[in-house]
Amino acid sequence: MKKNFLTIASICGIFLLSSFCVNANPADDHSTVNEKVLKSFHSVFNGASNVQWAKYGDHFSVSFLQDQIIVRAEYDKEGNLLSSIRYYNAERLPLNILFNVKKEYANEKIDVVTEVSVPEGTAYIIQLEDDKGWTILHSDVEGNLTVKDSFDKAK
Repeated sequence: MKKNFLTIASICGIFLLSSFCVNANPADDHSTVNEKVLKSFHSVFNGASNVQWAKYGDHFSVSFLQDQIIVRAEYDKEGNLLSSIRYYNAERLPLNILFNVKKEYANEKIDVVTEVSVPEGTAYIIQLEDDKGWTILHSDVEGNLTVKDSFDKAK
């Protein structure tokens, strides 16, 4: 399970970095997005708004809003969903993970949750905040928490 979690975290990092480091061809007009990808997207993310497409080599990246959640997804040219990242608040965390965070970090507020889904599973990056600073947690689907980083607020 730890190996899967590290794989998910690595893919998340690569996916996020690629969006900043690679020159994308804007595809907002859907002209470069093939029919397989569009069909797959609409079957999973019905009701998406503010949809913006980009092409990275032979992959397609799409950013959009769904149910007031910011989502990024990546597809291959065959229309297979390779990964997705969702950003939301504490209320949408699975209850077992929310319980463990509240139990172990009762004095810290959940600031933002990043959900990373790949074929191997789903992991969560949870940013906590208190008066002193921020703590970054990683959680697997069973709710096992690991502190990955912490930052102090400037005084």
